Amino acid sequence: MKKLAFLSLCFIVILTLTDTIHAQSIKFGVNAGLTDITGPSDYTNSIAEGGGGFGANFNFGAQARFNLPLVPLTPIIFVDYHMLRASGSYAGYSVSTSQNIFSVGAEAEYNVLPLPLIKPYVSIEVAYNNLGDYKMDINGSSITQGGVSRFGGAVGIGSVFTVLPVIDLDVSLKYNIFNLVGKSSGESNISAVMLDAAIIF
Repeated sequence: MKKLAFLSLCFIVILTLTDTIHAQSIKFGVNAGLTDITGPSDYTNSIAEGGGGFGANFNFGAQARFNLPLVPLTPIIFVDYHMLRASGSYAGYSVSTSQNIFSVGAEAEYNVLPLPLIKPYVSIEVAYNNLGDYKMDINGSSITQGGVSRFGGAVGIGSVFTVLPVIDLDVSLKYNIFNLVGKSSGESNISAVMLDAAIIF
């Protein structure tokens, strides 16, 4: 009898979760775009000036979107990977720099004007960022500064376009600070402007 009651309870839970997922209409997406580093000067100054030379670099990622019925708010869970690369010369030496940033976070898009085929929004996000090793190669010799992990945040604007009945395109522009919380004493903000496009299906 207890076994039957347990199986019945499991069945009810599964049905409830299935209905909830269906009602929320979970969608998945892949995204790519540009991460344009805006600070600090150690990152943005050219290699000839002793900086990292980082400017606009590529990023890519994936996301899960929870479309809540009758609510103009779309919660999103995402992972992003930013690849910072630069090269140049300093005092006659050939120099290349690199750093990777891996982000896991949550975002909320608030639809300001829900129209049939286009939905503009404002967004806010929080993320846990792993700032990988900062590497500098000088004429074949490598100098590495160990990476750190920090909490960051971003604000942005964007719009979701309906391309096909089952496919949407999300275009966004965000201002991101990767190390907003948890900085060491004297550590400068690592900030960027991000322009991204995501295909949602």
